[in-house]
Amino acid sequence: MAGTPAAPPRKIMLATDLSGRGDRALDRATGLANEWGAELLVVHALGEAELQDARGALPSWRRPPDFAARVEQQIRGDIRGPCPDLRFHIEEGAPLRVILEAARREGPDLLVVAMGRAGPMEGLSRTVDELFRQSPCTMLVVKKRPNGPYGHLLVGVDYTPEARSGLEAATRLFPSAAVVVMHAYEMPYRNLYLDPSLAERFGGVEQETMAAWLSGAEISNDVRARVTSLIEHGSPEAMLGAYVTERGADLTVIGAYERSRLFHMMVRGKGPRIVQSVSSDVLVVRAEPPAR
Repeated sequence: MAGTPAAPPRKIMLATDLSGRGDRALDRATGLANEWGAELLVVHALGEAELQDARGALPSWRRPPDFAARVEQQIRGDIRGPCPDLRFHIEEGAPLRVILEAARREGPDLLVVAMGRAGPMEGLSRTVDELFRQSPCTMLVVKKRPNGPYGHLLVGVDYTPEARSGLEAATRLFPSAAVVVMHAYEMPYRNLYLDPSLAERFGGVEQETMAAWLSGAEISNDVRARVTSLIEHGSPEAMLGAYVTERGADLTVIGAYERSRLFHMMVRGKGPRIVQSVSSDVLVVRAEPPAR
């Protein structure tokens, strides 16, 4: 299982902590399930604090016999519109364990989570970093309230096969969206650009590298004709974040495996992480492991 998602996906898994911001992920997940005709599996981990709060809020004669049934009822009430192929998995336990076990058992094509202002998934904030590292499937982090299908994709690339897998997967999932491919890096010798001839030659090499990398992507001719490529001098998190803010991309795509530079910038390091730096939703495409 795992790796890049099928197109269209057959199964979507939503991990929710029932927070207010989790409603955005619920809306996006149900919208995608309806669009793709996919099954939606909703997973929620009942924590001990949640159970204690629920018990303490009610007199003994009103305590519900089944907390899982009550959670399912709440989620069903929050769903707007139809969702014909819907299942639930609700159990007591640590969120990371519950989510990963469900993902490995069920084999979803896409894992959907929410991210709040203070941190990813609020109640799941202690586990979201591990989900990035350990999730066996592609992961969609929802930040914005859905306002129609994704129509403007920003794909961050570092010229690796993993990044190419991200581009290919994103364009299969959202074939009608506009696509911008950006390679951003901090140039070590910026003063070389003071020499116009060197700057022109170096810029030409950059464009040739991008064109060669794009030529190896398995994307349709229609999509290829709509791809815009950008090469920016600056940190990836700053350049991607600025583009989303100024140009209105609604989905940032990172194709990553553990050896990828962008993967490490996204989930490790002291600087701002890519997933935190962009204001759009983020799709982390879990590329297939490299052949050994």
